Amino acid sequence: KLPAEALAAHGAAVAATLEHTDGKVRKAAVETLGKLPAEALAAHGAAVAATLEHTDGKVRKAAVQTLGKLPAEALAAHGAAVAAKLEDAVAGGRMAALQTLNKLPAEALAAHGAAVVAKLEHPDEDVRKAAVAVLGKLPAE
Repeated sequence: KLPAEALAAHGAAVAATLEHTDGKVRKAAVETLGKLPAEALAAHGAAVAATLEHTDGKVRKAAVQTLGKLPAEALAAHGAAVAAKLEDAVAGGRMAALQTLNKLPAEALAAHGAAVVAKLEHPDEDVRKAAVAVLGKLPAE
């Protein structure tokens, strides 16, 4: 097992496998990048965000979770892409999107408030609860 700092030295090589044709390799790459120190992960944020469109829901969920490990400023740059996953076909992807959006600073989260509000009517109780928790971060006007 490599320490996170040592793993960071291999971040570019791991990020290159995000383009692999095998979804399991892509998922492993996303998860491995998620183990990098937050500042090192930020260098690969755009590459991880690109995997949000992968056909495999497990890859998309892992990408959302990994983006949630970015520093707040770097995460905010991908807020719209994460918010789009609130409509993911996979339930775990929707929950991961809510959990990741909850890590945004309130000012960045406000831009996605309407998408989160829409989840208050979701049939899954856990999704509704998570949406309420996210909305609780927004300041009252």
